[in-house]
Amino acid sequence: MSQQVLEYSAEQIAAANKVARTMESLIERLGSDEDFTAHLANNPREALEGSGMLMEKEAVEVLMATSPERFDELCEKLFDLVDDEFLHMMTTPSCG
Repeated sequence: MSQQVLEYSAEQIAAANKVARTMESLIERLGSDEDFTAHLANNPREALEGSGMLMEKEAVEVLMATSPERFDELCEKLFDLVDDEFLHMMTTPSCG
């Protein structure tokens, strides 16, 4: 086990693994559900919340730190399926 992984608690590692599984589910759903894909394109927060695909920022950061190859692979697959503005829409405050 790498030193970097030892810096995180078991709960943090579990949350990071959950984020990875959520990203995998999102990728799978984008490839098979046209209605979900359209909803995600128009309102990503609402689509993700409605589908139960929530990802905590801290857990994403732990995934990036502890499994960067997996994170990069998932991001590549995801961004092959979503619009270039997806990340911007996800990071812009919902209040405007």
